[in-house]
Amino acid sequence: MQLRKGLAELFYKLYRRLNPDDIATAKSMTIAAREKEIKAAAAANQTKSEFLANVSHEIRTPINAILGMTQLTLKTNLDEQQRSYLKSIESSSRILLGIVNDMLDFAKIEAGKLSIEAIPFDLEEVLANLADMFAYRAYDKNLEFIINLPTNIPTRLIGDPLRLNQVLVNLVSNAIKFTEDGEIVVSVTLLDVDEGDVFLRLSVTDTGIGMDEAQRARLFDAFTQADTSTTRKFGGTGLGLAISQRIVKIMNKHGLGVTSSVGQGSTFFLELQLPIQQNQDLSNRDALIKRLQNKRVLAIEDNLTTREMLTELLRSYNVDIQTFRTAEEGLKQLEQQPFDAAIVDWQLPGISGLEFCQEVLSKQDTTSPKLILATNYHAKDMIEQAKEIGVADYIVKPYTSSALVRVLCSALSISTTRQSVPNNRLNEICSAPVLLVEDNDINQIIAREMLQHAGMQVDVARNGEEALAMVLAKNYALVLMDIQMPVMDGLTAAEKIRGHYSYQQLPIIAMTANSSSDDIERSHSAGMQDHISKPIDEHVLIQALEKWCVRGDYQTDQTSAPSIPDKPVVARSYPNHSDIDFDNALDRLGHNVPLYQSLIERLYSDYHHAPQQIVEFLSKGQHDQAKRFFHSLKGAAANLGLVKLSTVAAQLERSMASGAVDEVADHITRLDPMLEQARQAVADLVLWQQRQQTTGKQ
Repeated sequence: MQLRKGLAELFYKLYRRLNPDDIATAKSMTIAAREKEIKAAAAANQTKSEFLANVSHEIRTPINAILGMTQLTLKTNLDEQQRSYLKSIESSSRILLGIVNDMLDFAKIEAGKLSIEAIPFDLEEVLANLADMFAYRAYDKNLEFIINLPTNIPTRLIGDPLRLNQVLVNLVSNAIKFTEDGEIVVSVTLLDVDEGDVFLRLSVTDTGIGMDEAQRARLFDAFTQADTSTTRKFGGTGLGLAISQRIVKIMNKHGLGVTSSVGQGSTFFLELQLPIQQNQDLSNRDALIKRLQNKRVLAIEDNLTTREMLTELLRSYNVDIQTFRTAEEGLKQLEQQPFDAAIVDWQLPGISGLEFCQEVLSKQDTTSPKLILATNYHAKDMIEQAKEIGVADYIVKPYTSSALVRVLCSALSISTTRQSVPNNRLNEICSAPVLLVEDNDINQIIAREMLQHAGMQVDVARNGEEALAMVLAKNYALVLMDIQMPVMDGLTAAEKIRGHYSYQQLPIIAMTANSSSDDIERSHSAGMQDHISKPIDEHVLIQALEKWCVRGDYQTDQTSAPSIPDKPVVARSYPNHSDIDFDNALDRLGHNVPLYQSLIERLYSDYHHAPQQIVEFLSKGQHDQAKRFFHSLKGAAANLGLVKLSTVAAQLERSMASGAVDEVADHITRLDPMLEQARQAVADLVLWQQRQQTTGKQ
């Protein structure tokens, strides 16, 4: 204290001896020096941030490669000691990657390098991916994981699904981390909607440890968590929420909000204004919902939030729904009145969901409802048991509105019907020679079937180099060109063809699973007139043929052309499946079920060794071949109606394109069960068709 007082007195005496001009000069020099230092520090900090942002790919890539190759190696035959060593490498690599990702994302934001995209996406898909990612973790902690997306909310929007997913992943991950008992609820609330935009609030609510006011005040500071004990107990860099906060601020300028109290859990929320995609075709979904109206549904679910969500959702479809907490209550209600369907949770107090189903099915009552078992991701054995005793279908929790509609329609054998397009619409171009350029055998067969059904004569090339040679040797009315192919890709082939033929002489149409605006622009720049997305829609394909095919008297020129008779319009419908679109897939194949089964078997044969194939590609540094492998699977699965498989293949393709080998390793094991599921589903379809033919229903 005496030292501080002495220094103050000395400073005051020196100050008194200076004249005003000296004081002003000293102040000016001090301020200028300080400003110079501040600018230099800011420039150095900016340079550091820009450097980290620019080298983020170079830093992540080797870590991703170590993690990914380790995970792929773990899927091979190993002894216990080798497996133990690799597990340690995997665990350490994952921790290191998480820290590095947080640091680099933060640096990218600090350097102003983070941009927000505006691309079409489906909000329900984002939430479904969230469910896929966290269902296991929630189950491991015995937490109820709920996604509440009301039906009055438009889901096909324009925005940045990757960054939105990044924020939600962080919030849900934290919610599970800090919750030991209860539930995690991801909710979407409609705030407002106008002609072009929707205003939404997305929230993540948990029943965890909560926070006090002081903890909330520093929650979004970088490199901090709620307190030091939390850091030691739960780990992490303290950057996740800081990054999420800045991403949300870039999206809407307001950032994340939070409400919380100690011991009462927390709710994190963000509000977004997003454009709605225009010209959406919801006719198929609306037709299914219309046919669900006035159906009587019984739901048995012990979680109150889930019961309320189910009630609100199905009542919005004009479904007569009654919900109960226990199987005993549900059985009593079934004795009093009939129901069309019953959705039963597998875990219930007292009688379990599977026991409830056994009790109902044992009575062999014709008025018994169609049973749907609601299970968790891990319950494969239970799903098989349910099928064996006669349960109509199952649904995996947490479920979304579209999944609920699909499974109800499947259980109740509700389907929309599609009509085949009569061939006489194509008389002007009947027997026109068309070149199909496609390297995937399955896609070749499907496209050829559709083109021949439309009356075209079809030649096939497996890559751009073959296509170029064939168009120089023969006059074609149209070229349908895949983009990603070995030897020579479609864009290069189109550019070379344009060196010989004008747009009028030989139209070229891109036919690919990549359909973003950038993909379409690249196709046009390469000399293509149009772009058809996979899975191929027969109506879109025929419209393209009618619009672009060069006219000519092909029936005279092609004397060997087969005569395609007009077929009567027949309404077809097939059993609904949660992950497989039988209706559209069989439309593409002229309802040829044996051919469809053979294509599914070929798909299984080509791709069920995917992990080994990708290991081989990566070990040789063939990243493009690995990416094309997933691209080809994506298109083939989409054409065969394997919706979920196509989505996972697309995710793997994106991960491979960004060098995220660890993500590839995480998700590649999902392919084989889906391929097995497709084989089983088609075997069931064949039996169903045989029964239908026996009873004369089809």
